[in-house]
Amino acid sequence: MSWRAFRPLLALLCLVGCGGTLACEGERRDEAGPRPPSSTAAPPGENEWIEPLSAIGYLAGSEPAQDAQGVIRHDRQRTAHGMNLVTSGHGPVALLMDMDGDVVHEWRAEFDQVFPGHPQRERADQCHRNFWRGALLFPNGDLVVIWDLLGLFKLDRSSRVLWAVPEPAHHDLQRGEDGEIVHLQAERRMIRGIPGKPAIEDFIVVRDGAGVELRRLALSDALANANWLGLRQEFWARALARGYDLDERGRYDPFHTNSLWLLSRDEAARLGDPFRAGDALVSMAMLDTIAVLDMERGVARWWQQGPFGMQHQPRPTPEGGITLFNNFLTDGTSSVVILDPETGQVTREYTGPSAEPLYSRRSGRVQVLPNGNTLVVETDGGRALELTRDGEVVWEYRSPYRVCERHDKIAHLYSLERVEPELTRWLPPHPDPPDPRRRRR
Repeated sequence: MSWRAFRPLLALLCLVGCGGTLACEGERRDEAGPRPPSSTAAPPGENEWIEPLSAIGYLAGSEPAQDAQGVIRHDRQRTAHGMNLVTSGHGPVALLMDMDGDVVHEWRAEFDQVFPGHPQRERADQCHRNFWRGALLFPNGDLVVIWDLLGLFKLDRSSRVLWAVPEPAHHDLQRGEDGEIVHLQAERRMIRGIPGKPAIEDFIVVRDGAGVELRRLALSDALANANWLGLRQEFWARALARGYDLDERGRYDPFHTNSLWLLSRDEAARLGDPFRAGDALVSMAMLDTIAVLDMERGVARWWQQGPFGMQHQPRPTPEGGITLFNNFLTDGTSSVVILDPETGQVTREYTGPSAEPLYSRRSGRVQVLPNGNTLVVETDGGRALELTRDGEVVWEYRSPYRVCERHDKIAHLYSLERVEPELTRWLPPHPDPPDPRRRRR
């Protein structure tokens, strides 16, 4: 199935999941100055309970293993060339993989090497935590890594630890234009509007190159002008009607922010008003909402709830749209959509072939490539696809890694990112692929 025109029925659904904007630069100036905090910290030791409260459990693997492994499709003329940076549920490792599926470099470090004496040491050994969630590559081969809800750290190209911060970073990170590191982080706190007990507050945290925190922005503060408590109420009505199958823990994981992207000057210009360079495009799975936040003033410029559900990884497109991985198209099916942020309508959608539709309950990623193609990661199935604008698959990767006691599950593919050539110049020369016409002796 290819990218397809937006159907009138989905247009009606979009009216239900309407968005909003902070339309003018001059509006809400009262939000720019100091404000009383909306949250208070939980008692010491409470942060160890962040993981049990998380509404979505992330695993090393969940789908049965299949025979297909590695790169099973590669149209060399139509793919975006480069290397692929991979993190997976199979272990504490990041891989740099070429377009044929061969690993050309590996970073690896055990938990005790990175975080000696960590207060939650025993959690890292559990199967659903002993892997890296995301990684950020630097031009010299250094790598900044998220060990989900346990810490953030930096390795050099030889996997030597340069620094480590044992705080509950999670999901996503990015390098800012000034070289700072921006990532998501959680803390258990009392949040205004959620009575009874501390809940999980998400923050956007900015650090310098040495890992020192410079500033942070709480999601409950930034989304106050978007009436996130109203969005939360609508989310739970949607969750019941659509069959999200969430338990009571979700009430205390009100955002479950899972994606972060700082808009460049060019991206903001293509999106148009009210977007600005340096704004943060974020996704909150437990609100069925994506939003653009003004990082300087700490308010939402724009937001939209649905028609997608439990979504991940919104990213700007070259045409001025926003693409994302829609985890819940229907029960058991996912899709990749492109939204028009001005109208809130879906303009294109890809669901995969009927024999093998896209589906990932827990995660998923999209990346707009320089040639206009889209790289799609189906996390649960351990699959990555590169699609043309017409939805044709020109590259397909199936994870060869197996997990769980009997090694009968496909390792979750948490990230597979096509990296730019300037980020891999430190690699030794990569040999040309063998000529398949050459007979082996």
